[in-house]
Amino acid sequence: MHLQKYLLILIGVLAFLAFTLSLRLYSLNLFFPSDLRHANTDNVASTRVSKNADQDCIPTFTDGGGPYYRPDSPIRNKIVPEGAVGDKLVVTGQILLSDCKTSVGNASLDLWQADAEGYYQDEWYRGRVNADEDGRYQFETIIPQGYGEGTGYRPPHIHFKVFIGEMEIITSQMFFPEARGRPGFNDAYIMELIDFQDNGTTIYYGYHDIILP
Repeated sequence: MHLQKYLLILIGVLAFLAFTLSLRLYSLNLFFPSDLRHANTDNVASTRVSKNADQDCIPTFTDGGGPYYRPDSPIRNKIVPEGAVGDKLVVTGQILLSDCKTSVGNASLDLWQADAEGYYQDEWYRGRVNADEDGRYQFETIIPQGYGEGTGYRPPHIHFKVFIGEMEIITSQMFFPEARGRPGFNDAYIMELIDFQDNGTTIYYGYHDIILP
């Protein structure tokens, strides 16, 4: 019995290492098809260049932000509390200029979103994340629930503002695959999402570049 237990643990570790390696190759466009080329979860500062930048270089849209924004959110890479209900999500991406090639170093993202039941909270489900010198960012959260009914339904999304220093550059949103095909939703605004099983728990990894207009 003990041997079987150790073998199961070893298999789990090897599977995780293989997954991590595949994500590295994924992020370097060496392993996965081009339509899944963006994922990069193990190191937000690793090198990545979008090989289709010229074909799908679409600037991020400008949004009013809605009524739930709160200024002065704390700086933290995990914007949900410990034990938060919902599907765990790790989002990475890069902030780029309108040519989709030039990175914007040392910017920051101010994030806010609904919880797993579609409600906004004052203390959590929001936070400020600093990008590195190459404009790469990463944060941990849960997949939010959409809210509203009928024509007023809002599919799951995460709000964000981009700051350089104290200057606000843009307010916008990133969406999930549920929004694909809906009127008014460009695929460029939908994050790429993959899932990974870890001891029966599904962890989602999203990638979303933010292209400044």
